[in-house]
Amino acid sequence: MQNTAKQLLEHYCKDADNNAFSKFYRTEAPRLWQFLKNRGCNQDGAYDLLSEAFLKFIQVVCKDLRAPVALLYRIAINLHIDSYRRDKASPITQIDIDIEQQADHKDEFKYQSQQDYIESLIKHLPQDEQNLLFMRYRVGLTHKEIAGMLELPEGTVRRQCAAILNKLKQHWQEDSDDT
Repeated sequence: MQNTAKQLLEHYCKDADNNAFSKFYRTEAPRLWQFLKNRGCNQDGAYDLLSEAFLKFIQVVCKDLRAPVALLYRIAINLHIDSYRRDKASPITQIDIDIEQQADHKDEFKYQSQQDYIESLIKHLPQDEQNLLFMRYRVGLTHKEIAGMLELPEGTVRRQCAAILNKLKQHWQEDSDDT
């Protein structure tokens, strides 16, 4: 039987079982790294934030084991926001230039597949909606875990996910009606 994240961390905190933490890390680190990449970090930046998030996480996890995965993501998000604020005064990035060029050539853009089209729709959503979709459908967090991380009622998270999916569906139908 496979241990849940919470069970692994309970073993780590109560029994000083470093193997349990290693299993937790091997499971969560790739998902958290991908989450940070999705939030706009470059590869090195995502690794740096991942390391810093786990360092802070290991310092506080044993104090509150109610929703450890949500705690880890909360720490990572806060670190990313802090790094964004520090870097905000930096000059225009290549990403900004690419976005402007895509906007200029919007009508010329041809989607290679439905997946590319869906990803383009998602990229036009506000960042908080992109994060919610990513946490729910790519990382696989439950509504309850996301709610704990965002400090919202579970029903609110569930409704927000449904509303975002409906928004994407509406854009999809509008675009297909135009063709």
